[in-house]
Amino acid sequence: MEGFQLAAIILTAIGSGLIYATSKHQRLLRKPQPKVLAWLGACLLLFALLSWWQLLTPTAAIFTWLFTAMTLLIALPLSTLFDSREEC
Repeated sequence: MEGFQLAAIILTAIGSGLIYATSKHQRLLRKPQPKVLAWLGACLLLFALLSWWQLLTPTAAIFTWLFTAMTLLIALPLSTLFDSREEC
């Protein structure tokens, strides 16, 4: 795996996680994080796009970036379904 590819995947994962953590509907943390972290997550997603841009053609980079970001933004809320905590 090339360095830019690994960096793009990590930046996308962290950026998506930060955006999800600031949502008032998130269920992974006890309370939502400050909104400034959503801006940081968006910046990390833009840096991930630049990393994909270094590896691929512009069209493929945008498609790959959107696909990985959408997959992670869908997978994070669905991960709460597998939470073993009981709600009363």
